[in-house]
Amino acid sequence: MMLKRLFRPFAVRGTAAAALLAVVALATAAPASAQGVVTGSPQKLDELPDSLNPIEHTSTDGHFRVTFPTGCARLHTKMNLADDGSTDVDVRVLFVTCERANTEKEGCLVNARLGAARGLKGRDATERVLTEVRELMAGYGVIPARQSPIRRDFGKHGVVEGIDIQAHPEFGKGDVWIRGLLRGDDMYFLVAWKAAGGMFEDPEYGIFFQSFEPWAE
Repeated sequence: MMLKRLFRPFAVRGTAAAALLAVVALATAAPASAQGVVTGSPQKLDELPDSLNPIEHTSTDGHFRVTFPTGCARLHTKMNLADDGSTDVDVRVLFVTCERANTEKEGCLVNARLGAARGLKGRDATERVLTEVRELMAGYGVIPARQSPIRRDFGKHGVVEGIDIQAHPEFGKGDVWIRGLLRGDDMYFLVAWKAAGGMFEDPEYGIFFQSFEPWAE
């Protein structure tokens, strides 16, 4: 069965508690559930000059390329490490987070989970991605407003499939955009948040999501 058929839209029912969670969750760069995955200390901090242009970023550790929005003066990179400090672990987890300068509670991140789908086939791999997306929505305290399946063919780098969610708190303002992707044994999660709202009308966030390429060389 094609994975695009497996990535069907799903419904998440909101509650009054979701609005309360959003006040706390949108104040952080990443949901608590995601932060807890990484066990190592920050490997590096890329100091970038304040930019008036989008920033193209290639992660050799995370095997991806993406364009971050303007104002990303800093990209925080963090990955899980083995006890000996090496990256020789079963599932390599890496975060690259952009916090936009001169804004409040706004930014985006890429979470690469290399090898996370190893040994999983078809529906099981798809369900793992969907579970992570549900947990991300719960962490941010939002419910989906728009959702659609994703499928892109990157030629020699393979086919990437997944689901795209644009979400809001059940009550109050704020936007969260989540894209969960599956490429072979690897999973990628792109997340952007904007407490003031208006994210989906901001073309730079569209560029962030559309520019993503897996397994960058």
